[in-house]
Amino acid sequence: MKPSHTFHLALCALVLVVTQAKADEIKVFAAGASKVAVELAAPAFTRLTGDTLVVSSDTVGALRDRISQGERPDLTVLSQVAIDTLVTQGHVQAGQTAPMGVVVAGLAVKRGAPVPDISTVEALKKALLQAKSVAHADGARGATSGVHFAKMIDQLGLREALQPKLVILPFGVDVIEGVGEGKFEIGASQSSEIIPYTTVTYVGDLPAPFALRTPYVAGVVQNSAKGARLLKFLASPAGQATFAASGFGQ
Repeated sequence: MKPSHTFHLALCALVLVVTQAKADEIKVFAAGASKVAVELAAPAFTRLTGDTLVVSSDTVGALRDRISQGERPDLTVLSQVAIDTLVTQGHVQAGQTAPMGVVVAGLAVKRGAPVPDISTVEALKKALLQAKSVAHADGARGATSGVHFAKMIDQLGLREALQPKLVILPFGVDVIEGVGEGKFEIGASQSSEIIPYTTVTYVGDLPAPFALRTPYVAGVVQNSAKGARLLKFLASPAGQATFAASGFGQ
């Protein structure tokens, strides 16, 4: 082998070692509504930095409580209210946060199925009453859309009528996957848990006065340098584009 070839291979090996030495695993707590967006952002971030993301997903309330009780991801993406709580508790610094956009509560049906009208409260009531089954996430586990949808059912006076066909699942993604598989006729969740799925159709936002818009925020946990790197990327145009693509609005 020529000396120049030997030198070239050695240099390549050195670059590889240095790159591997700098690459980190970054632990992310992403609530269900933000999970797809974070996973969409991961490949571009890895290409840019060499770092890889290890994403854990749960409801907003569950992830907030896990951080409050001492777990230490590098970064978390939760509702504005949950991040504000973590800032108050001192787990996240106010100067190390960035808005990721807004998700809205809405309904989904299986792709190809008739899309009901839910543009008014009366139309929404009719659609829910006519559906053979209705599913939503478990509010008791801290699911934002689940809490809201359960409260809405009570306010509409539909609890008794819907109870026999109402299905409550742990997470919004379980709801939407079930709708896509034809297990449930209507599913309630956040826009960012519906729009990315090609197996379902987004029926629309819940009508006023039951419309729900939830701002989401990314925050670095306990001044993590790795989390700060990821936050910078998520706040960039490239990072924001992934959130927009997964159903986040402004």
